[in-house]
Amino acid sequence: MLMIKYGEVSDRKVLERLVDAITRSSARLAALGLDSGFALSVGAGVLLAICDAYIRRNDKQERVIGTLLGSVVDGVVSVAVDIVHHKTMLELHQKVAPQQVIVGWFSTTSSNICSDALIQEFYAKEPTSSCGPIHLVLDTSLAGEHVDVRAYASRALSLGDKALATEFVELPCEVLMGEAERVGLNLLVSGDHERGKPLADAEGLPASIARLQQLLATARGYVEGVVGGEPPQAGRTKADPAIGRHLADTLAAIPRLEPSDLERLFNEGIQDQLLVSYFANLVRTQVALAERLGTAALPLV
Repeated sequence: MLMIKYGEVSDRKVLERLVDAITRSSARLAALGLDSGFALSVGAGVLLAICDAYIRRNDKQERVIGTLLGSVVDGVVSVAVDIVHHKTMLELHQKVAPQQVIVGWFSTTSSNICSDALIQEFYAKEPTSSCGPIHLVLDTSLAGEHVDVRAYASRALSLGDKALATEFVELPCEVLMGEAERVGLNLLVSGDHERGKPLADAEGLPASIARLQQLLATARGYVEGVVGGEPPQAGRTKADPAIGRHLADTLAAIPRLEPSDLERLFNEGIQDQLLVSYFANLVRTQVALAERLGTAALPLV
């Protein structure tokens, strides 16, 4: 992707030769000074924070931009936090996490625009990581069936001493999701979209039980495949006996309960929760009453 600075190119033939030279280039990552195994890893929490910044944008503002902070380990850029207030928040954040550096910036748009070259030039002047500023693009238009996330690196293209354009080269980008983030996203997806709230524990219990039964059935099928020596199915690797034994031990550790016993345990748990909720409301009422009595006992001035 090529971004031409306004007013920089007056000769159309020069521009055509420049674009042709870029098109015929087969080693763009090498030209950027990056290894072929260079990749970008983005946490799911970062994408949610970018979406939150987009929702809180001002009226008539089409997109938002912000700074990405993270670390670079063995050629893999790990984006940890996005900070919108660049200067002040960067100083405050580095007091807490001095090991994190600026790795680039993000924007919420469906495609790159000409002004991205100017913003990229600004971040290139900042003390970034050795790989240079990374441009992370999050498509918030929801035009497709999924949210599109892309990452770019850039280099300046010049003829002689005069810079003519900025080329954006797309990089491999992987979205990482931890166990806590996965649970949180599942809770958001299964929530009540009309009320805008997550489901209560009792409301989400049937879906959780169905998901658990599905996982147990998958694990049981894997164990049966190891025991029976079934050939691997299309798109699946051969069953590992070590993994099958571990899953078999896990399935054997699951307690076998009668439906009546399970219902009794569930009702006892519900009663305990109701009792805790009752005592919490009682304490809240006592505190509010004490505050009112204390205020009424104050002398009038």
